[in-house]
Parts: sequence; structure tokens; C-alpha cells
Amino acid sequence: MICEMCGVDVPRLRRIVIEGSTLEVCTRCEKFGQDYEEVKDREGIVGRDTIAERLERREKRLRGRDVLEGAEKELALDYPKRIRNGRSKAGLNQEELAKKINEKKSVVAKLETGDMVPDNKLIKKLERALDISLMEAVGPIQAPKHREESRGMTLGDFIKIKKE
Repeated sequence: MICEMCGVDVPRLRRIVIEGSTLEVCTRCEKFGQDYEEVKDREGIVGRDTIAERLERREKRLRGRDVLEGAEKELALDYPKRIRNGRSKAGLNQEELAKKINEKKSVVAKLETGDMVPDNKLIKKLERALDISLMEAVGPIQAPKHREESRGMTLGDFIKIKKE
């Protein structure tokens, strides 16, 4: 029998609980945990996790997540124009708008020229102050379709030409 902790082959193993996991270990490793029967009686442990269950939980934990998943809106590409138009409709100059949203005039100027991309907090301030929408709905992203004749020359094409 092989110890699940150190991997040594021994004739007898003992079941212990180490940080919530039940393991079959040798006598040298049993000092790192508590006796299974004692913990079972005290905490009411029923059964033991199978290796498949542990692997499944591990895979789920390590699986990558799409950070854009669930994001329905994003900043419009023409946000500088929307901010400039909203400010002029409200009859404000850059300095007055800056005071209204509690920012510097230079921030408003950079936003209107597109030199600065606003964070979510600033977007909300601008939308409330100017009664505009800077966010727009995002549709599913589709890969561009390439036609064979319009793809251009690749390195592989160049190598084929050179050989001929």
C-alpha cells in the first residue's frame, strides 16, 4: 500500500484528516493530521472524497474565465463627440462641467479630445451631469470571414514560390 502523502510503500496505512481532506497515510505521516474516527465523530464526516471528485473540483478551479462574459455594455467609440455635444446642449463650458462633476478642466478637455478614456465612475458622473449615454450594447463578437483570394501572401506562399 502506498502512502497518499509521502508515496512510500508500506504494509499498513492509517486514515487521518489533514485540513479537511481524508488521506490514507503511513505511520511517519500520521502526525500531520488527526485520527479520522475522532474527527468523524466530532464533525459528522460521511464518506470520503473520491479522487475523481477532487480532480473535478481542481479543474473547475483552474478553468479560465472570460472576463467579458456577462458584460452587456461598453464605452462607445464616439464618446468624445457625445461628451462635447452633451456639454454644448447643456450650455456649459469645460470649466463649468469640470466643477459640476468635481474634476479638473484638463480632464474634461482630454475626454473631449479622446486623449483620456474615462473609468466607470467618471462615465456615470458624465452621464448624470449631461443626461447622455456613453455606454452602448455589445453584440456577440464574430471572427472576420476571410476569402481565399483576398488573404494576401503568407510566408508559406513565399517559400513555395522560391522553390519553384
